[in-house]
Amino acid sequence: MKNLAALGLASAVVATSAFATLTSACTTTKIVEVTDPSLDDGGAGEAGAGEGDEELTRVDGKSGELFDGTAKSFAKVNAEGTVVSVGVVFSLAALTSGPKSHPFQDDLVLDMPAVAKEQTILHHLRANWLPGGHGPTPYADPHFDFHFLRGTRAEIDDIDCAADARTGKTMPDADKIPKGYGQPELCVNAMGYHSWPKADTSGGKFTASLIMGYWAGNVVFLEPMITLRTLEKKATFEIPIAKPASAGGATTLYPTRMVAHWLEETEEYEFEFDSFEAID
Repeated sequence: MKNLAALGLASAVVATSAFATLTSACTTTKIVEVTDPSLDDGGAGEAGAGEGDEELTRVDGKSGELFDGTAKSFAKVNAEGTVVSVGVVFSLAALTSGPKSHPFQDDLVLDMPAVAKEQTILHHLRANWLPGGHGPTPYADPHFDFHFLRGTRAEIDDIDCAADARTGKTMPDADKIPKGYGQPELCVNAMGYHSWPKADTSGGKFTASLIMGYWAGNVVFLEPMITLRTLEKKATFEIPIAKPASAGGATTLYPTRMVAHWLEETEEYEFEFDSFEAID
């Protein structure tokens, strides 16, 4: 992994106090207490597992409620302070207790830890429950849209599709659209333009997909869309994330996969973005 100092990006400093170390195979996991400086209540978290012999520190972020359950953001950083993963832990109830009839709205808005905002493209989450699905055709099953957005809440709230249409619709250049994705189509206020995987729109079966999002010609969100049926299986699954040549804006870290880890003991899903690479 590239050190962010070499990319000209500042690494956040986290306070840690170790109280145990676990070793499994060739992975050493340090159990620590970590404070995200953006938290009013000084939230604490536990360490995550890294690859090889790398020791990681887990930074717990904000918490929120989603229907009858809970959600909490987190990040994991290595010894150099570089983010190696970012994600959200959902209780199973949060993902399976949505009503059968429901308006389209932001059912959860959740900030990622400060270190994730500083180093990565993942700044905050807006989750939407769609019991009747939406278009185009493959997305009619009940599912969640999990928009992981780049930008502040105010910046995202200001996204106005009608205003952009009046000036001719600002589309991304080809270098910002990864292989396997179509030209952005649907625009939604406070989100942006959506680009669907061609495999989905050409007859593929929808269980869990990654949608690309754009605003002002740049990548503005990564959106895992996951069916209720998939979540009810209580099983770990993975969504690969295609990387464009450019995201637009300042150099940042971009994940190339999301793993939904099923945690049997606590009946939770841990959505974890990792395998980060630098992108301009």
